[in-house]
Amino acid sequence: MSDANNAMSHAMASAQEKKSRKVSPAAVKRFNEARQRTQAIAAPTLVDIQRLVPTDDQMAKIVSAFGVETGDVDELTGAGSNMVREQYNLLAPVLVSTIRGEPNYQGLKLHLDRMVDGLVRSAYGAANFYESRRLIARDAADSFANEHRDEDRMGIDGGENRIAMLRRIAAENGAKAYALAAIATGACAAYAELMGADWKPYQRDNGPTLDQKVAAAQAEALGF
Repeated sequence: MSDANNAMSHAMASAQEKKSRKVSPAAVKRFNEARQRTQAIAAPTLVDIQRLVPTDDQMAKIVSAFGVETGDVDELTGAGSNMVREQYNLLAPVLVSTIRGEPNYQGLKLHLDRMVDGLVRSAYGAANFYESRRLIARDAADSFANEHRDEDRMGIDGGENRIAMLRRIAAENGAKAYALAAIATGACAAYAELMGADWKPYQRDNGPTLDQKVAAAQAEALGF
């Protein structure tokens, strides 16, 4: 067999081997989670916020353990709802056009889209910051518990030690994120009721959605 044929056979065998190679489910999962985080940063949703903020039960424990102030959840949710409703009622006469005798709500919808988007982005930013503070407090506790036990002792001035301070910072930011999430939740609920559809962030269409097979191939290419 000629060298050219040998090279061609080798290339075909190599291609077949690569084609048959399977990517582990864990690698695909890591790739999808990374893509989800990237999408959330670009266009956060209410689900992205709820994934990060403390749950109702967690927040009750945080309040009990740290004595932080969260505000009344019903009032905060109502405030978010009222923001959207007031804008809707105030601007409907101005932003709703009449085309061929039918009302066109596109102008009003665009305004409310942007308004809710601002509230959701604010809540998502606070939720992301809380999560980063929480992880810092957790990692500090895990590290110093074994290597720097002095960090667990009371501060020189009788105040909180470093780990306790980091925990308190996380708790305080958890309360902030929880409150802003309640406002965003109320705004999204009011939008859905008024516009007849759930609010969705604007996303530029960059092509077809990646299916699992393509995601697996990309994860393999990146060495996940």
